[in-house]
Amino acid sequence: MSRLVGGCTAVALLATTLTGARALVAPAPAAADLPRETERGVVVELADGDRFELRVSRNLREVRGRRYDAATGTWGERTVVLRRKNLYCGDLDARTAGTSVAVIAECDRFGYAEDQAPTHSQALWSDDLQTWRVHRLEGEAYEEPGISPDGRSAVWPQHQGYLTLTPAEGFVDRTISLPGQEYTSTATIADDGRVSVLYGASDPSGAGCGLAVATRLGDGPTVRQVLDVNDACAESDLVNVDALTALFGYPDSPAHLATITRADQTSPWAVTGIAPAEAPGLVERSGLAGTTYVHAAGLPLVALSSPDRRTIEVQEYDAVARRWGPLRPVTTLPGPCRWEDAFSSEPFGVLVAQVRCDGRATALVSTDGSTWSSVAVTRRPLGVSADRRWVSASTRRSTSVFSRERGRVVLPVGATRRCDLVLPSGPDSAVRLTTSRATGWPTVLQESTASGWRRTDTAVPRARARRDTCRRVGVDLYRIVPAYLFSGRLRGTTLSVAPRGDGWRVRRVRY
Repeated sequence: MSRLVGGCTAVALLATTLTGARALVAPAPAAADLPRETERGVVVELADGDRFELRVSRNLREVRGRRYDAATGTWGERTVVLRRKNLYCGDLDARTAGTSVAVIAECDRFGYAEDQAPTHSQALWSDDLQTWRVHRLEGEAYEEPGISPDGRSAVWPQHQGYLTLTPAEGFVDRTISLPGQEYTSTATIADDGRVSVLYGASDPSGAGCGLAVATRLGDGPTVRQVLDVNDACAESDLVNVDALTALFGYPDSPAHLATITRADQTSPWAVTGIAPAEAPGLVERSGLAGTTYVHAAGLPLVALSSPDRRTIEVQEYDAVARRWGPLRPVTTLPGPCRWEDAFSSEPFGVLVAQVRCDGRATALVSTDGSTWSSVAVTRRPLGVSADRRWVSASTRRSTSVFSRERGRVVLPVGATRRCDLVLPSGPDSAVRLTTSRATGWPTVLQESTASGWRRTDTAVPRARARRDTCRRVGVDLYRIVPAYLFSGRLRGTTLSVAPRGDGWRVRRVRY
């Protein structure tokens, strides 16, 4: 069975470098066109080059928005987009066309629980990002909205139906028969108000599953299609990118993502891109060192595997030809090897995978999709910048920063204390959380210079762990901004480090 790798949890000093033939760099996957998730919110790109951020307040009582002016490079003031008595909202999703934005705010009354489907979600739409039209969604509603190419109409899926907003009718709830519906669905809307609902549908006769499409204009007759998509009834994501494109699978794993498109707003839908994991040419291996996939924006999707749990080989996916290239060796390690469980909520700026061989952990890193570095892992974690663009690895004497811009750069600064944490601050610079005591908790943030570390005046939250000492540090990549866990025998603290203006901000992370 193949496995997914989105990132790894610890990397250290570069040991060897191996080079293979250059393969064609695949275009960015369609998932790259989806809105960018942030903590408690989402950011959408506007047609004029600006961006708009929507975020839920910390107390979950308000949805707030602010606009980024691309011309001046500044964010505007946050304004309240939604606030209702006894309404609590926990998550947001949005789609945009032109300068119009359609939003779903997942909400409940008197409180919000992430493990329960929301029953008071709100549909929001604006064409000026200042005034908003709002309508409550019926039943359990949590799928992303769809928006027409002209931005004037929008659709929000509901169970066995949908809500539309059009210039002629305003908000209208409609029901529709979706026979055999299983799990996720998505909906798109054309400029004329024609809605397509896409969903996984089981065959009542037990013959299997397909990706069903039900298309209807207003209350008119429904035109139905069934598309051949593997595992169409699986609990996978089905999302619309725009009125002409939808994705099925796992948007955070391009290897397991199929593309469904139509030529124009009146054409039938078709599967125009199978998931790369199903494409020809792949040598798929099973077992502990079987096929695992690694990706980074702008770099080839690669499949790593081992025929003997010692020799690591790589294949690159050609998204233009829609097939895999030949196997080529990366390195040979003292086996037996197995892939380490690792996950990152967002892809890195470079390719990273982790493997454990004969009890020793090693990471494989590529900054260009061609040259691979074999990296020995110590107890010091991988350093990851707040935007995951750069990663770093440290020993006591040096730090290696990996970036698309400069490849690997070695800095003459390291992590000398047990719980030192070094993070990349650029393609050739780093910052370090450290302490004045060998076993103490982090109290100081330093910046790298050509001659060593230089202390900054950044405030570092104190660990609340009396009569305990820091023993180890780990990384949590599930969060939008990476978090670092400093642990003692009994207590611990979790911190994040991110740029703020011309300096830095260190925050305590609460779960």
